[in-house]
Amino acid sequence: MKWNERKRRGTTILLAALLTISVVSLSLTVPAAHAQGDEEMSMQSRYPVVGSTFDSPFVAVAERLKPAVVYIKVVREREIQPLPFFDFHPFFGPGPEGQESEPRTQKVPSSGTGFIIDASGLVVTNNHVVDSATEIKVSLSDGSERDGEVIGVDPETDLALISIGAVPEDHVAPLGDSDAIRIGDWAIAMGNPMGLDWTLTVGVISAKGRSNLNIGGGRTSPAFQDFIQTDASINFGNSGGPLTNIHGEVIGINAAINTRAQNIGFAIPINLAKEVVKQLQESGRVSRGYLGMVPRELNSLMAEALNLDADAEGVFVESVQDGTPASDGGLAASDVIVEIDGIPVSEVSDFRFRVARHAPGDKMELTVLRDGKTKRLDFELGDRADYVENARDNRTPERGPEAWMGLSVTGLDSPMAQRARVQVEQGVLITKLTEESPANGQLRPGDVIVEVDKHRINSISDWREVTEDLGSSDRAILVKFHPQGRELTRYIALKKE
Repeated sequence: MKWNERKRRGTTILLAALLTISVVSLSLTVPAAHAQGDEEMSMQSRYPVVGSTFDSPFVAVAERLKPAVVYIKVVREREIQPLPFFDFHPFFGPGPEGQESEPRTQKVPSSGTGFIIDASGLVVTNNHVVDSATEIKVSLSDGSERDGEVIGVDPETDLALISIGAVPEDHVAPLGDSDAIRIGDWAIAMGNPMGLDWTLTVGVISAKGRSNLNIGGGRTSPAFQDFIQTDASINFGNSGGPLTNIHGEVIGINAAINTRAQNIGFAIPINLAKEVVKQLQESGRVSRGYLGMVPRELNSLMAEALNLDADAEGVFVESVQDGTPASDGGLAASDVIVEIDGIPVSEVSDFRFRVARHAPGDKMELTVLRDGKTKRLDFELGDRADYVENARDNRTPERGPEAWMGLSVTGLDSPMAQRARVQVEQGVLITKLTEESPANGQLRPGDVIVEVDKHRINSISDWREVTEDLGSSDRAILVKFHPQGRELTRYIALKKE
């Protein structure tokens, strides 16, 4: 038995050896071309070859997008106010006449991103990228640089349209459909973060329809917000750059980041931008319908207090401004708007957009709930641009040769007044004096005027009304003011020379 077992084992070993020799011989007969192909396939699996089917899907997007993306460099001028002479010390008053330093101008550089939307050289970017710029330079991907000219801006969506002159067709970015995006879709951003030009980052669409975000960054937050949220890395300098889908189509304009978090960025939907850009291209401004009321979300407690069902939906009317289409049409505070032109409405952001999409002069019907009854009210919309301009009057400095007595002033609610930390609550702050001003040597930037010709000055509108009435009067005018915004007051007399 033992001998038979050893015989069977020997036979098994012999067969295994013969099989191995056969396999080796067969491998040696494989054509060299096949062996080389196997090696190439192995190499491709480890190191994808550019131009092959193993490319990253983002390579084509980068190559298509780069010629359309531009690097925007701007210069702004700001006034630096001199420190008051000895005003920091309680024992000293204002310095001797003629020793006050004149404000000086400082040039402040900044940068952002934009992208070309038309071969004529139209570039879309954020308003905050070019706002108040005195010089705009635009660099293309080929290294050339051009001057940028602002065609129009829309601060309420933070969009701007500039022109750089004609470009080749392949420099134009294809525009997509932001309404078609889904949470989880690829999102690709290209721009110039922190001055690192033509940087591409990748992420996904994290959320849609973000609104009520405080993203002013030292400026007023956009009034109309419907942001796309993405985790594609966006940093300072990306502002105005494109956010695209996996096909390289622009679906948004990068506009803001959450500085307290990582990879939370926001982009303006391209469909919203298309509407704005069309108006900017045609007229340089955007006209929107305007009602003249303050909307507020309706919650369950509010609904209960109004004797409505707990699940009632609508927009609560917080207040109505006098002399506006809202008041003229009979809208009242505490009304609940449930329909616009017969279509239900339940969110403030949706309400604002639907009103704004109407043109000034359009008719609109609102269905409201008031004291348990349903009412239908008709309105003729005003122009929101007029409202914004009127609201800006109380914080816009008076400048130019028409400024009374050569004085440039601003309201005390302006950022400049807030930085000056004035101690008074009413009046107008002097920001600049012309060389010809008869107030030179008597008034200076930082003083707050509260009375002119014995007329009280509480705001910019008071200042304009009083100084317009005075016109070119050649008599001496009494002016009451607070030196450097302090509580003490002084009088001077001004007379045109």
